[in-house]
Amino acid sequence: MTGYGRGASGNIKVEARSSNHKYLDIQIKLPSFLNSYENDLRKAIKSKFNRGHIEISVMKPEADTVRIKINKPLAREYYNALLSLKDELQITGDVDINLLASYRDIVCLEEEARVEELNEAVEMALQELKKMRSDEGRNLVYDIAARVRLLSEYLTDIEEKRNITVSDTKQRLYERLKEFLGDITIDESRLVQEAAILIERADITEEIVRLKSHLRHVGEALKSGDTVGKKLDFLVQELRREINTIGSKTHDVEIASAIIEMKHEAEKIKEQIQNLQ
Repeated sequence: MTGYGRGASGNIKVEARSSNHKYLDIQIKLPSFLNSYENDLRKAIKSKFNRGHIEISVMKPEADTVRIKINKPLAREYYNALLSLKDELQITGDVDINLLASYRDIVCLEEEARVEELNEAVEMALQELKKMRSDEGRNLVYDIAARVRLLSEYLTDIEEKRNITVSDTKQRLYERLKEFLGDITIDESRLVQEAAILIERADITEEIVRLKSHLRHVGEALKSGDTVGKKLDFLVQELRREINTIGSKTHDVEIASAIIEMKHEAEKIKEQIQNLQ
């Protein structure tokens, strides 16, 4: 689910972006002096989102908060180690300030980390992002619900056609046998058996019942307002399985046509669900 949020507090500015992802994938870009707060930011994101690629970018503060910091204990250790090495290897030359300054971890920039401002800016950005995602999610739910209603209508048509097909099976079998056998007498009991076998093989009652159940559960999940993305993933997978089974069992042209439309709608629902949390 896509979205954007922005927050600012004091000298801290934060941008939050999200894009579609099956799971929760978090990427955080921080100025080096804020790296120690990355885990706290991850916890804040996980408390609000369950799916999607979430990217948080914290802008580097203005120069008025920058100071030079010297790590004196580390510089002293470097100096002593270099003097010891110089004496041991009998190296000429001095261990001077230029040499020590070349070690980047001795001289660094210290930027004031205003934790309260950081947390406030992050919270603002995440709330704005969440609102945008919620608005988009609401529209997606409307679209999915409409497609679920279409699936139910197609299923009703299939069920009605199924009842007609079952009642006509015996008569169609009788007429085909009569066409092939001509004047040969047809054993009525054998005809009934053959018709029963054909009906059993082509029976889609169980699939229709399961499809109705899955559609009902999808509708309930959409109305619940909960985090339902993963649950709907499973339900749509089951929907597609039952639709495909009906398609493989039936030879009726009208039912086959309805199955094609149902596959199309189920595929669209699958795509839309990937955008839901």
